[in-house]
Amino acid sequence: MERTVFSPLNVSHIGDAIQLLEKYSEKERITVTLLPSFSDYKSLVLKNLEILIQKGFGYAMLEDHQLIGYIAGYPVDSLFGKEKGIFVPAFGHASAYEDRIRIETALYTYAAEQWVNQHYLTHSVSIFAHDQDLLSTWFDLGFGKRCVDAIRKVQCQAIIPSEFMFEEITTQNIDQILEIHDAHIHYYQASPVFMPISDEDARTDLLAWLRQEDHRMYSIKVQNQVVGYVRYQTRGESLFSIHPQIKNITGLYVKPEYRHHGIGSMLIHQIEEILSVNQISLVGVDYESINPKANHFWSKHFLPYTYSLVRRIDERVL
Repeated sequence: MERTVFSPLNVSHIGDAIQLLEKYSEKERITVTLLPSFSDYKSLVLKNLEILIQKGFGYAMLEDHQLIGYIAGYPVDSLFGKEKGIFVPAFGHASAYEDRIRIETALYTYAAEQWVNQHYLTHSVSIFAHDQDLLSTWFDLGFGKRCVDAIRKVQCQAIIPSEFMFEEITTQNIDQILEIHDAHIHYYQASPVFMPISDEDARTDLLAWLRQEDHRMYSIKVQNQVVGYVRYQTRGESLFSIHPQIKNITGLYVKPEYRHHGIGSMLIHQIEEILSVNQISLVGVDYESINPKANHFWSKHFLPYTYSLVRRIDERVL
């Protein structure tokens, strides 16, 4: 008879954990063929799993001393609200693939008890987007989709109408973008997104972003008026966005009165022209699925590869 036990996740489990995770990644690549091979990420996954284990919020499930599944998350002082939370990245959980529904359900049941006992009441987990059975399992456990990581092949054949002009935004000409950037920040506060805004002003926020390595931003103008902008960088939200052949869009906004004229698509193509010159073949993006306009726009142009799900535990249980 097999004996199942749970134990804290430790470095001795990493080798087996990576093998389990690789199967998840291989299955996602059947649908999202653009995703680089898992072998390209192994050293990065190893490094980040070691960091994750050191946080002490990970658990292993073993049968007859063999690792059959694991789950581990980062502790966050305030996650989507004032309560403490745990964020489990896409590389932070996996199990024996054919039995993943039973194992991940058991793992979350065990881990959630430990987390809630320590007053971590918001739980977030990222999963590969096309595992419908596992997605349904997490939905049944009370999770809802909030964020998406997506990817597409760089395409640079678009013809941009002559009345539109692009200009790179730097620390020297930043003032022309402040009004629209501030509008972008405040947009997320409205229904149904309801994301709080920081106290930092638009200029301070943008200057800090532009001064970081490999961060670039472009405005699009009509009759010398800025009507939208886009920005990109090396790293997105997901570990799987970090790759030599991927750059990531981390912001795009078009003034409401200029939407539905293809300006968002033009901004994407502007970035892709630059990436093509630099022999970058893939572009990624992360966005909130709780933002209907963004969800509609990005899903037309990009293919999701991970979803981030969230559950909030009723604090009265304590």
